[in-house]
Amino acid sequence: ADMKVTYQDILLHNTPKKLAAALQASIDAEPQPSTIIVGYGLCGNGLVGVKSGAHTLVIPRTHDCVAIFLGSHQRYVQRFFANPNTYYLTRGWLEAKDEPLQDYLDYVRDFGEESADYLVEMKYHHYRRLCMVGFSQQELDECRPMARRVADFCAKRWNMHYEEVIGTTSLLEALLVAPQRLEDAGPEFVVVPPGGEIEAAMFMREGEAVPAPAAR
Repeated sequence: ADMKVTYQDILLHNTPKKLAAALQASIDAEPQPSTIIVGYGLCGNGLVGVKSGAHTLVIPRTHDCVAIFLGSHQRYVQRFFANPNTYYLTRGWLEAKDEPLQDYLDYVRDFGEESADYLVEMKYHHYRRLCMVGFSQQELDECRPMARRVADFCAKRWNMHYEEVIGTTSLLEALLVAPQRLEDAGPEFVVVPPGGEIEAAMFMREGEAVPAPAAR
């Protein structure tokens, strides 16, 4: 069956309240009761309070959308506890210039060099690693020039270690077929029925020590 796709502004990820409002508007704009796949994690509580209305929402049960690129919530959690202070890059964030180097350049343009130094220090000083995630070696190779420019900046300022990781599309693929088996969606997905509202508790797993979303 055909699937209608709606994209949100990538920069909404940085402002959870705006993300929730934009997502709500997209849901409310759908005229027919539908099953809507939401391609975010909880993302800094950016989804909390969004109402399903007449629809059914299906969402990956993960705290950070990086898990979608890595291929599973489990892989994200493993990486989080092994290296909690990691800042993630993807092709989308690089191409949107949503990364530390561009932040610095924008701050210099808007506030001057001294203020820019202070602002990026406050925002990024706690990160220890910079990780580029791609769905294939080819994608990593294509993105490496952009990623290395950011990595060189971060290494010089904060001695961040740069690494690359190949993710998988397995979580995306499972997400796309989940609406066909809502009654058996399992622990990987949050299903919000008509008349429901997204709550942070829906994303918690039994026995899980929930990490705060530390980095993209």
